[in-house]
Amino acid sequence: MIYFLLGFGSAIGLALIYWKKHLELQQKGSWAKEMLQRLHVKRVTEKQEEKEQQVEMLLLTPDQQKTLKDNFMSAEAYFENGDLDEAERFYIQVLSLDDEHVETNMRLGLIYLKKQLAKKAEAIFRKVLTISQQDPLALSNLGMALYMQRNFEEAKNVYKEAIALDPHRAARHISLAHVYRELEDYPSAVNAIQNAFHLDPQHNDYRLLLAETYCDMGDLVPARTIVQNILKHEGAKSPLRKTARVLLKRIDNKSGVEETESENTSLI
Repeated sequence: MIYFLLGFGSAIGLALIYWKKHLELQQKGSWAKEMLQRLHVKRVTEKQEEKEQQVEMLLLTPDQQKTLKDNFMSAEAYFENGDLDEAERFYIQVLSLDDEHVETNMRLGLIYLKKQLAKKAEAIFRKVLTISQQDPLALSNLGMALYMQRNFEEAKNVYKEAIALDPHRAARHISLAHVYRELEDYPSAVNAIQNAFHLDPQHNDYRLLLAETYCDMGDLVPARTIVQNILKHEGAKSPLRKTARVLLKRIDNKSGVEETESENTSLI
């Protein structure tokens, strides 16, 4: 319709010819309509038969179903015990019987992520999304695979899609924040971290990442305040405390403030 309107001025003659032919078809009665309806029914029937054939191909015999279940349970046991190689082997055997087994594909994709095989993981999660569309977990995992390959723009879009489907997981917002940091879009990273913190306000790792992001964007006052609060409340043996001290020194160096010989005891 848009193309017709754009070309109306120069193609009015063609439009009249088209309209004349349209009237001629109408005068021929319902024969053309009937033929079109028959053709449509034929195409729908053919598609339905094709789907039924695909379903029949996926049907497994009782023995095959038992083998699939046994292989899946073995793979799960190896996966839980951290034996990724054996888990991978059994998951692949499951897929040899049912290539669209969603749980197996998801597990296999996670194995590839753990093994730093990001390209393989990407292919698996893309396949899952063709089977189970709009799956926020599959989208998040795909985002991680893309992030590992430094495909930050697509990773950003995938994480945003996952969050739109399920905005209640703090870790997803943090993953998106890491992507924004790689893109040096620090304001967006701050917003993503704050969204995560609202969902999980007890997570001091998020506070530290927020402080680091403020530091990277040159907003040193809130960066220092956050780090000082972390040092004030974290226990002496907390692994986060050491990281916070390093970041505070970086903030001070960036702001031109020399580190004092003795620290403020109120922050210890």
